[in-house]
Amino acid sequence: MTQRSRVEAAARMGMALLIASLAPGAAGRSAHAQEGAGGGPRFTTHTIATELAGGYQPVVVDLNRDGRPDVIALSTRLDELAWYENPGWERHVLTTGLNRAINAAARDLDGDGIPELVVAHEFGTTHDRSLGVLSLLTHPGDPTEPWRIREIDRTPTVHRVRWADVDGSGRNVLINAPLSGPAAAAPEYRDAVPLFWYRPDDWERRTVPDAGQGVVHGLLVKPWQDPDRDAVLSTSFAGVHLHRFIDGEWIGSRIADGDPAPWPRSGASEVETGRLGDATFVTTIEPWHGDQVVVYREDGEAWTRQVIDRIGSSHTIVTADFDGDGRDEIVTGDRGDPRNLYLYAATDPDGSAWSRQILDDGDMSPSACVTDDLDGDGRTDLVCIGGGTSNLKWYENVSR
Repeated sequence: MTQRSRVEAAARMGMALLIASLAPGAAGRSAHAQEGAGGGPRFTTHTIATELAGGYQPVVVDLNRDGRPDVIALSTRLDELAWYENPGWERHVLTTGLNRAINAAARDLDGDGIPELVVAHEFGTTHDRSLGVLSLLTHPGDPTEPWRIREIDRTPTVHRVRWADVDGSGRNVLINAPLSGPAAAAPEYRDAVPLFWYRPDDWERRTVPDAGQGVVHGLLVKPWQDPDRDAVLSTSFAGVHLHRFIDGEWIGSRIADGDPAPWPRSGASEVETGRLGDATFVTTIEPWHGDQVVVYREDGEAWTRQVIDRIGSSHTIVTADFDGDGRDEIVTGDRGDPRNLYLYAATDPDGSAWSRQILDDGDMSPSACVTDDLDGDGRTDLVCIGGGTSNLKWYENVSR
């Protein structure tokens, strides 16, 4: 048995037994609460919306200046973009006429308290099948009325967009991550893939060098070492890359190779970071749309790779300290069958062993999840959108 096989077998044997399940609820109403062993994270689920064909991304942001986070639900198979008003989840349409909308990012650019939105649409996996349109949405005064839309750029295979304060100035720039390069073709997708970035005062396209190879799927904006500025992490067939804007230029490095399997099953698909007390860990889904939930722990100058579980085809991964114990949990799920949502918690101080808890059993095929405090109670909640299940859910954190 290889070293990798021994690690993965140990991880599988170390999984905790299923400790609870969560039944789906009716729209807008609570379902059964469930709790982890030892008084761990506990959630009550609320269905915000259904009939979201191709549900792909939730964006949590206050759109009407009432101090409560609302939820935008983006679906690749719908031609309109809508938001749901907290707390009653009344639906409002932002814009119509979109085709293959794939991602959105919100930021208040003019200081009026209501964010502007950048939407990526006309998506396709290769350049010959994708216009890759970036559009800016601005509100007309009343955010419940249809928003104005204008095109700002076209980059074929545009796939992920995020705002980032890369220099610590408080002035955010837009990061645009295409899925594949100009010469890429399925199934190999062999080509370099750029990242683009924009300052909103001119929307000029600029390039982040050495972004990735094959398919760039995951894009994370978060501080790294310097708490006063954002770094950008991306995943591709070449692994997990870190991009930092230092002294006016982008400096890139590779954190991890990802899955060591031969191309195109190499690398990583999604990436997040978390904390276990004072220690940082990196967690990934590997490979592209893969079945491995992976944790990297820092070991001197290197990062030790540990496969903590194998699930189905996964498309999202997030972290948060849901139970307030100073250690982040990991949330991911299976988009295929059995369409489950999972939470992993470290069972020892250094994160060498993890337990698994089912948050949603059979009624969530998560394309993406985000964390925020939706009800203002000081606890971090979870919001997920399902592609195969066509639904949007709020998992209310009711942990003690």
